[in-house]
Amino acid sequence: MRILFLVHRVPYPPNKGDKIRALWELKSLARDHEIDLFCFYDHKEDRHSIDDLRSYCNDCYAEPLSWLGSRWRALVAAATGKPFSTAYFYSRRMARRIQQAIATRNYDVVLVFSSSMAQYVESENKLPRVLDMVDVDSAKWSDYASSASPLLRWLWKQEGRLLSAYECHIANSFSQTLLCTDAEAAVLQRSAPQSPVSVLRHMVDSDYFDPAKVAVPADLANWQPYVVFSGSMDYAPNVEAVQWFYKNALPLMRSRMPELKFVIAGRNPAKEVMELGKDPAVLVTGSVPDVRPYLRAAAVAVAPMQLARGVQNKILESMSMGLPVAASSKAAVAFPQAVADLILVEDDAAALAEQLVDTIQNGPQPPVACIRESLRKVYGDSSLKNQLEEFLRQACAAAPHKTIKKSSHSVSPQPNPVEVHGD
Repeated sequence: MRILFLVHRVPYPPNKGDKIRALWELKSLARDHEIDLFCFYDHKEDRHSIDDLRSYCNDCYAEPLSWLGSRWRALVAAATGKPFSTAYFYSRRMARRIQQAIATRNYDVVLVFSSSMAQYVESENKLPRVLDMVDVDSAKWSDYASSASPLLRWLWKQEGRLLSAYECHIANSFSQTLLCTDAEAAVLQRSAPQSPVSVLRHMVDSDYFDPAKVAVPADLANWQPYVVFSGSMDYAPNVEAVQWFYKNALPLMRSRMPELKFVIAGRNPAKEVMELGKDPAVLVTGSVPDVRPYLRAAAVAVAPMQLARGVQNKILESMSMGLPVAASSKAAVAFPQAVADLILVEDDAAALAEQLVDTIQNGPQPPVACIRESLRKVYGDSSLKNQLEEFLRQACAAAPHKTIKKSSHSVSPQPNPVEVHGD
């Protein structure tokens, strides 16, 4: 197939949940299909990593997302009763380039990653369109409103309402809409009951996240035993989660295990997270080239999310590394029962602390091999790749008078120039 792939952020480096999923989709489809990628970038490290996508794309167009322009568009949208999430990612230049590509490149199907990019093919009715919404973002904004200040509460509620209406509109008009969990699919299905909605789970690379392939560095051995939390530490729900754990559960654990420490491994730690690092028993790593050693050396991993949408990759990666994982019920609900049964699910701080200490002292149950095998069955690469391809083929088959073109390459596309607009 010839696929037009629209992504709201350049899917490299894979250091955030949405980028991990988008990169996996790109790499998986590139094995057997031709892909043109159109995306934005808003960080210097992303700008300098775009060439790493060369081997997966027939063509790639990356455009800088203006810091001022994106925020101004979002502000105007909010003031005029439109969803600011879509306005934030709108660009006339991007729209022109996408329309030019559609007019000249004879695509079989459009794959859109995130609802924010659907606007670029919203009125396109000649091509089948598949939307990977990943999460129902409108529900996230509504969740944010519950604990926000009065002004932000009004803004988040409005965004939740406006974005929900837009999500329903595009779900009704696209060939297929994909969500990452059954729970997220159910949320969208309640709002858009007639829409074709399916679940495409996240992939976890169990060959990469394999404890047998990772040694424990000496500096981390000196920190053992410790509890680990991993993730982007400028993301508000992650900041809230580590603060909650540090304040409510860690002191109870340390009363029984005075030697226990807490490691927070993730990029761009917020000021509140850095404050926690003033405690000599807490290590805030900042950006790390490889999170696996921090998981490998840990005694347990925690994901006490007070607000969670979709799948927490930190849970999948920690479990694949053989770690016992404790999570809040809001984080655990994203997993099918076979996997959720392997997670210690607890919202009460005292009960969480007691169970974690018992786990550290007595060893994980079930064994590492059992955890990894359960993950492989649900989140393995090959079956999910086949599912994604089948969704695209079904969309093509349903399109009138559409014949799928054969790709001119297979397995490994030849490198092509990557076009980057701006600096």
